[in-house]
Amino acid sequence: GITIIDGFSFSQPRRFDPRFFGFDVVRRAKGSDETHEFVEGVVQLFKLHGSVDWDDTEDGIIQSAVPSRPCLIYPASTKYERSYAQPHLEMMSQFQSALREPNTCLLTVGFGFNDSHLAAPVLAAVDANPSFKLLAIDKCAKEKSEQAGVAYADLRRKISRGEADITLLNAEFEQFADLIPQLRALSPAEQIERSVRQIARE
Repeated sequence: GITIIDGFSFSQPRRFDPRFFGFDVVRRAKGSDETHEFVEGVVQLFKLHGSVDWDDTEDGIIQSAVPSRPCLIYPASTKYERSYAQPHLEMMSQFQSALREPNTCLLTVGFGFNDSHLAAPVLAAVDANPSFKLLAIDKCAKEKSEQAGVAYADLRRKISRGEADITLLNAEFEQFADLIPQLRALSPAEQIERSVRQIARE
C-alpha cells in the first residue's frame, strides 16, 4: 500500500538517475484553480550498499532480475572506499540530506550501528535535528542497549534523559512487519462491509 521513491525511473527498464529523488507523487486536481495535494504513503528508500537486482551496465545502473554485474557493496575491507563510488555516493548524499530535513523519521531494521560511515550521520542527526525521529528495530535491541560502549546503549541513555525522539524495538523483522498498519484507504464498498461485520458481531 505504499509508493517507493528509490532513485529509479518508473518506466521499464528501471534506470537509476539521482534526479528521481527530487520527484514526489501528487493527486491531480480536477480544475485548474485547485491545488494538487501530495499522496499519502510515499516513502524514500535509500539502498546505501546497493542491491542484488542492480546491474552495472554500459548504459548506467538498471534493475534486473538476473544482473550480469551486480552493483553491490559486499562486507569486505574495501566497503568504505566503495561507498564513495557512484551510485553509492549519490545514495549517501541523498541520505544525509534527508536526515537534516525537518520532521524526518528514520527506520532501521537489524542495523547494529557498527559501520561508522553510516552510523555517524544518523547519530549526528539525533543530536542536531530537533524534529528527527529514530525507530531502531533489532532482535537484540534490549541486550545491546544494556552493553557499555555500544551505540544502542548511547541511544537508550538519550531516551532516558529525554534528549531525543528515539524508539528502540526488540523484534525480528517478521514481528515488526505484523505491526505496520495498512496505509491504503478503504473503498466505500470495503467501509460498508466492515460496518456490516461490526454490526453482526454486536
